[in-house]
Amino acid sequence: MSNGCWQLYRNLILGGLALVVFSFVVIHFVQSNYLFSRSSSLKCSDVELSALNIMLGESVSASHHQWITNNIEPPLTIEQSLNVLKNNVVSVSQLVDDEVAFYHDGGVLFSGIFSDSTAFYSIELLLRQFLESSLYNMDEKKQLLDSLVCINVDYIENPRNVMEGLQSMHSSSGSDFFVWSQKNHPQLAIGIPCYTGWSLTFLVTGVVAITILLMLLLIWKEFLGLEIKRKTFEKFTKQIARGEVSLPENISDSDGTLEELADSFDSMSSHIQRLLKVQREMINAISHELRTPIARLRFGLESLKDDVSDDVSVIIDWLEGDVEELNTLVDEVLTYGKLEEGALALHFTKVDMAHVMSSIVENNEALLSGVDIQIEIDLETSIVLADSHHLPRALQNLILNASKYAKSSVKVSFFSCPESWRVDIEDDGPGIAIEDRDKVFIPFQRLDNSRTRASGGYGLGLAIVQKIAFWHGGAVLIDDSPLGGAKFSFIWSRNYHKKDVS
Repeated sequence: MSNGCWQLYRNLILGGLALVVFSFVVIHFVQSNYLFSRSSSLKCSDVELSALNIMLGESVSASHHQWITNNIEPPLTIEQSLNVLKNNVVSVSQLVDDEVAFYHDGGVLFSGIFSDSTAFYSIELLLRQFLESSLYNMDEKKQLLDSLVCINVDYIENPRNVMEGLQSMHSSSGSDFFVWSQKNHPQLAIGIPCYTGWSLTFLVTGVVAITILLMLLLIWKEFLGLEIKRKTFEKFTKQIARGEVSLPENISDSDGTLEELADSFDSMSSHIQRLLKVQREMINAISHELRTPIARLRFGLESLKDDVSDDVSVIIDWLEGDVEELNTLVDEVLTYGKLEEGALALHFTKVDMAHVMSSIVENNEALLSGVDIQIEIDLETSIVLADSHHLPRALQNLILNASKYAKSSVKVSFFSCPESWRVDIEDDGPGIAIEDRDKVFIPFQRLDNSRTRASGGYGLGLAIVQKIAFWHGGAVLIDDSPLGGAKFSFIWSRNYHKKDVS
């Protein structure tokens, strides 16, 4: 496993453990808070119900408090009981201490000390003792219960089908809930709320949601780094696909996630660059070296013409033609090599397209003699910005290429667009199939191997045209011509290399 993958897994594991610990702490805190709140509510209810039973003269043995009742003579009247409860409001915060007292007329009426001798709070028993007492009627009992702080009581509008007496019910909120049913009296709902401040279900759900969100953020952060590296390598692969092999020596990968892939890219880029460099140097060297023997052959053949018969002179003329073709091939190879490696400097100047077209036709009159050339150029918009040497070279290659395959006519049209210029060269020849249109720009590639060099050339003309278009900030497109053959569109930008325009 690579260092990057191990670091990713380690971060996810450590992050997951941290989130688990965080969730445990929060849920434990919420649970402790809930248990403390519930215990406080039960303790408060125990005190208030015990006080009611003491004022009625009932037993409070089920209470969690040990009560001292020497200063009270039960039972008290309803008015006296309400007055005691009114002047001794029990607060949950006051029950932190283990001792509680009820006062009347400046003295202690009765008091209690908290004791853990009872295992569970017997709220139901204390409440039943109070409700079953015959001292007060039902309305008076409800009035007393309403005056309590830690107990909620209300009539039930839709009576439940329960037995008479006090019945314990289940509450989804976690609070203790009782129903008091008595014949010929409305049912009472008596609840002991648990004041947690927040719903336990809501808090647990929130903690789980936050935990999942933090985990997703942690995973997103890790994969975001991988996505940035992926885009970096995608950019490098596109550069390699375009032939731009001069990549940075060291591809950034600080945590080693893609270290092996980075090394492979560096090695591949360097290897491709070395191969291309060797290839270009070899082609250039061979092309330059061929010029000397070609010049010797041309000189020797010219010298032989004076000493041979007319029949042999014809053969020498053929050989001179072959030598000239070889010299042309060398020139095209050198030109293509310079365009390929970007060593050829282009100088953008104002060029008159009408003059360029007429010069091409005039200089190649012999080659174009069997074809009708139609040129359509608006003289008012014929001035363009281009390299005055290489643009005519590209257009000449396209026109000569169209004339080789045209049956009778070639049409040349010039268009001045807002963002670019375009020259269309069309012929009425056999055309080019859609699947073969990309192949015509490959060096030394001919679609029909049966063609002779006279018709098919060396396969460098269109490759040179494409490179010249590229260095002009444009492209060469191929489509079907209304004449029946192929249409080559040479397009270049108006705004490319403005700083080089003189």
